[in-house]
Amino acid sequence: MDINCRKLNCVHNKKCVCTAKTLNIDRESVCKSYLLDKDKKVEDLSKTMFSKTPEYENFRHIKDANIECYTHCIFNKKGKCLANGIIVLDNNQRAICGTFIKRTHTKIK
Repeated sequence: MDINCRKLNCVHNKKCVCTAKTLNIDRESVCKSYLLDKDKKVEDLSKTMFSKTPEYENFRHIKDANIECYTHCIFNKKGKCLANGIIVLDNNQRAICGTFIKRTHTKIK
C-alpha cells in the first residue's frame, strides 16, 4: 500500500509520503493521526506550482500498513482499510482521507 499525504505540516509527512506506523480515520473521514509540526516550514505550493515541481519521496510499498478506518467506505473491512493506497488531503485545519468512497448501505462487514 502506498500512503500519500498532502498535509505538509504533519510530523509524519516526508515529502508527501506518510511515515506514521498507524493511521486512524474517523467516521467523518478525518485522519486522527495528523500531528502539527510547528517547526516545519511549509511553502505555499500555489505560488510556484507552474514553475517548480514539488519534491516527492519515492514510491514505497508498505506491506503491513495499519489503517484503522471507522467510515462507511467501500474499502473498510472490519475497521481496516483494504485500499491499494490512500491519499490524505489538506482540508484547511483538518486532514481528510481523499480515498473515501461512501458505501451505499450502512452495514459494515
